[in-house]
Amino acid sequence: MDQDFRKKTFRGAKIEDVILELEKLSSLCEEKVKNSDVLDRQRFYEGMAIAYTTVALKLKGEFDYIESTVIDELYNAVENTLHPKNVQKTEHVEGCSFCRRSKEEVGELAMGPGVSICRECLQFGTEVIQSHS
Repeated sequence: MDQDFRKKTFRGAKIEDVILELEKLSSLCEEKVKNSDVLDRQRFYEGMAIAYTTVALKLKGEFDYIESTVIDELYNAVENTLHPKNVQKTEHVEGCSFCRRSKEEVGELAMGPGVSICRECLQFGTEVIQSHS
């Protein structure tokens, strides 16, 4: 990337402006998902939308940090939905598929085919989705 362009774009930019730009980029990626018929392209744009939203939420102060294990679990969850034949169907999942905490630690779980999610992870997902509207 040209250094002059980078300096002009980011020098003196207000955090609010950066957040707005990230939200626009996220929306653009969501439109690209809707308009693409190629699954790999859709997944790429979905990932970019999540990344933009995560950075915007961080800049807004919505959370202090995100553990690398959360990123790994998001990837694993996407992999499981992309390749459902690899998912072993089980009636009972003993912990949250995202944060890997046990049912005893998190309490109630929302159950799906071979996956589950705790209230805390579900709330985080809801906040991410609501930030797009």
